Amino acid sequence: MTARTATESSTRLTVDVWADVLCPWCYLGEHRLQAAIERSGLADRIDVSVHTFELAPHAGAEVVPALEYLAAEKGVSAGRARAMERHMADLAAAEGLPYAIDRPVANSNDMLRLVHLGAEHGRGWAYLRAMQAAVFSGDHRSFEPATLIRLGGELGIPADRIRDVLESDRYAAAVRADRARALELGARGVPFTVLGGRLGIPGAVGTAEYAAAIEQAWEQVNG
Repeated sequence: MTARTATESSTRLTVDVWADVLCPWCYLGEHRLQAAIERSGLADRIDVSVHTFELAPHAGAEVVPALEYLAAEKGVSAGRARAMERHMADLAAAEGLPYAIDRPVANSNDMLRLVHLGAEHGRGWAYLRAMQAAVFSGDHRSFEPATLIRLGGELGIPADRIRDVLESDRYAAAVRADRARALELGARGVPFTVLGGRLGIPGAVGTAEYAAAIEQAWEQVNG
């Protein structure tokens, strides 16, 4: 069965995505995956479920420049960190995505907990991508409550619910559980994508590869 023969009786395809807001490859991978979904002819038959994967729970709450953070985290020189980021910026530009190498970096736990809140409103995927867009465009207010509230509000998530999460540890257990589940499934990093509950894609692949995986998974669940 292909996109051309999809009907209302077809089994819907679930796409589970694990990601961290601050992960450059997640930023690229999610854009490519979304493009593949939109081109598949199955967009109205695909349900994307986003799951969190905190890459650096040890990161501090203080905002630092990305190059400084990367050099310390990877144990490389400032020049090497800049070269790595320039490479990622070039890849992002090829996708039409903004990518500031001097963007802010801080602990992502608050953002990831808000992804879980967003999911309760059916906007987890959109909230994650909105926060990524703010971070990778270089907005140094990305981590501020006012920004997170604004981004959520634009998606229809009540401001008081967002404040409640930011002022508590709500969804902290859910963030830990998501990471543990990904590790159980064999993930060693993110992005990590599972289509139809059985076809796993570690890392970020190209749009064509995501499209092929969608077609394969669709045939598996509707074969």
